Formats: sequence, C-alpha cells, structure tokens
Amino acid sequence: MGDFASNVARLLDEAKTKDFNLGLQQGLQQGLQQGIRESQVKIAKKMIQKGAKDEEIAELTELDIEEIKKLRKELLN
Repeated sequence: MGDFASNVARLLDEAKTKDFNLGLQQGLQQGLQQGIRESQVKIAKKMIQKGAKDEEIAELTELDIEEIKKLRKELLN
C-alpha cells in the first residue's frame, strides 16, 4: 500500500507540474500576442497622425481596415 500511495503522490505532482507549465506557456503566449497587438495599434495611430491612408496602414500593421477606421475616429474626438 505504501508504494501505491507514493506512486499516486508522484503522479499527482507530475500532473500539477505539467498543468503549471502549460498554464505558464499559455500565459506567456497570450502576453506576447497582447504586446504585439498593442504595438500594431500604436504604430497605426502614429501613421494616422502622419496622414497615411487606411489601406497602407492595414498593409503595414496587419490590422483590419475597420479597426483602423475606428482608431481614426477615436483620434479625431
């Protein structure tokens, strides 16, 4: 019975470690994507202020035209 309990405890520890590592990986990936998105928006806003066309901004930032139009409206208000 002692070996069984040890094995179960070891398996639970391994599962917790795997879950933690998976959560950490997912969190890092999500943070990276959020940072990239924030950079794209920041660049788009600068380009709008410089007078760039929506199509050009979309091409360079990979943002949707609709989102660029929304950003343009926000900057005008």
